[in-house]
Amino acid sequence: MTLSGPGGVGKTRLALAVAAAVRDRYADGVTLVELAPLLEPAAVLPAVADALDATGASERTVVEDVVERIRGQHLLLVLDNVEHLLEAAPDVAALIEAAPDLTVLATSRAPLRVRGETEVGVEPLGLPSASTPVSESPAARLLLDRAGAVSPGWGADADDEQAVAATCARLAGLPLALELAAARARLLDPAALLDRLDTALQDGPRDLPARQRTMRATLDWSHGLLDADERRLLRLLGVFVGGFTLEDLEGVAGRLDDATQPVAPLLEALVEHSLVTTAGGARFRMLEPVAQYARSLLVEAGEWEQATAAHGAHYLVLAETTGPRYRDGGQIAALARIDPEHPNLTAAAERMLAAGDVEGAARMAWALWLYWWLRGHHAHGRRLAETVLARGGLPDDVHARAALAAATTSFAMDDVDAALQWWEEAFRHSVGDPVIDCNAVAGIGLAFLARGDLESARERFTDALALAAEAGEESEWTWALAHIWLGTVALLLGDADEAARRVESGLASARRRNDRLASYIALYNLFQVELARGDRARARQHLEEGLRLSLETGDQANLAYLLDALAVIEAAEGTVSRVPLLLGAAQAIREAMGSRGYGYYRPDPDAVAAAEDAARQRLGPDRYDDALDAGRAMSSYDAAHLGLGDRRR
Repeated sequence: MTLSGPGGVGKTRLALAVAAAVRDRYADGVTLVELAPLLEPAAVLPAVADALDATGASERTVVEDVVERIRGQHLLLVLDNVEHLLEAAPDVAALIEAAPDLTVLATSRAPLRVRGETEVGVEPLGLPSASTPVSESPAARLLLDRAGAVSPGWGADADDEQAVAATCARLAGLPLALELAAARARLLDPAALLDRLDTALQDGPRDLPARQRTMRATLDWSHGLLDADERRLLRLLGVFVGGFTLEDLEGVAGRLDDATQPVAPLLEALVEHSLVTTAGGARFRMLEPVAQYARSLLVEAGEWEQATAAHGAHYLVLAETTGPRYRDGGQIAALARIDPEHPNLTAAAERMLAAGDVEGAARMAWALWLYWWLRGHHAHGRRLAETVLARGGLPDDVHARAALAAATTSFAMDDVDAALQWWEEAFRHSVGDPVIDCNAVAGIGLAFLARGDLESARERFTDALALAAEAGEESEWTWALAHIWLGTVALLLGDADEAARRVESGLASARRRNDRLASYIALYNLFQVELARGDRARARQHLEEGLRLSLETGDQANLAYLLDALAVIEAAEGTVSRVPLLLGAAQAIREAMGSRGYGYYRPDPDAVAAAEDAARQRLGPDRYDDALDAGRAMSSYDAAHLGLGDRRR
């Protein structure tokens, strides 16, 4: 059995613990062989022979000496740190074959790759998370235990929990890194330790081997086992943030001047050496200490600028290629592609700004604005868009699109005044591009709608329709939404029939294109139309269809509105027990987002308040509040299924 994993993950300690636990199962005991000091694979068997006190005979080989010594014995042999001596693996396999009662437990950063080997990956310690409090996290317990040994009470205050959790995350749960950091607890409180992590990992206990006294020494040991091409790829991996796919790695590597070697076999080697781990599916990642190490190597080699430029160019193409798919039947696939890559896209944009490539960052903002909208990353998107606009010097069309991104993210954050200014600025810089114009004019209409100026809103939406028709297929999405929002205006003016006609026209376009986003915007409006007409059954049908589509895209903002609306229906139908659950779940979603969400929805606050009052009176204050808290604790998935009629939840 081989215990594999990155340096500092605790393979040796685990092997020793296993050996102690099973010692009684082996009649002839346990023998430990430390291989780290050895330089040549040929020295492995002699080291084993020495540990077993196998007397040499001139006419026998070392294997024969060892076999003669252990023949008939039931023995556990622990070989610690085999990774730099992998060429000796056939000798170990031959030893096992010749002595059937021998069991070998090896530790290595890479598997031995011999027949009969069982590889067990040693994972880092579990980190604190939403479901694992700091006090229950194995990583935090180790850090607090070791730090408390040198500074009693260290990290015990509630105010320290955030810094402790962040330290564990930065160190990726690696036991060695946690112990090296804990040694500084005598001088540093948790917040100060977090700020000084890099220096805190410089020196470790004197009784550790030299290769484990600092994280750098531990990683240098692994680095020294790689060939030149593997080292080059390890450095390049330092540009990725949050993991990567082979496809994206090949895309970035292919943009480099010295791109000659196939990437896949080199990546496989890094995985075998436990410097890269698989993260599910086709995704790979490096533990954060390894990633920091790779970045430092990239900088030291003078390759940082070239690598980040290649990384940024690749991810900008990905963002721009994927952007249009948020508006059609490719929404789910596009979101699934971008979700894990958002850290890489964010890093690419920030590095573009740092390198003075403002236009590249502005293009990234335009490509991602609708992704940010759907995923609730409004503040993040607004910050990037407004930063590039503040830098200036952009071509008019790029400036206009960045202003559209700033406007929509501002609107999502309920800052209607800022959104209106950005939409107007986008229109001024559009250079007559009907795609930009229709988006800007429709946005100005949204600002008027949010302010309650219905006549001005109707004028802008009507103008946006004509501009979208001129722009053609690329702007049919805006054409459909302008119809839906004209329906909103008509409903607010009391014309339910005109509202239904407008909204249904937009919904037909959305359904033809398999556009879930525009569809559930339309369905919410149709819910309001049917509610105004008194047809609660039809209103519920529209909401339930919208819920199913929201679940498919993971659109939390839309889900919150639909849950509120369903609470109104439930109260009207007399099933008040679910009203506080639905309202509580909607509240929790909005609090997590930090904003109201879709400013173009015009819900009736009096109807929601009436539903709440009816439920509170029927249930009583205590039962109502308990149910509201239960709703706030629900996952959005469970809340949606509650809305869809799953009464078991």
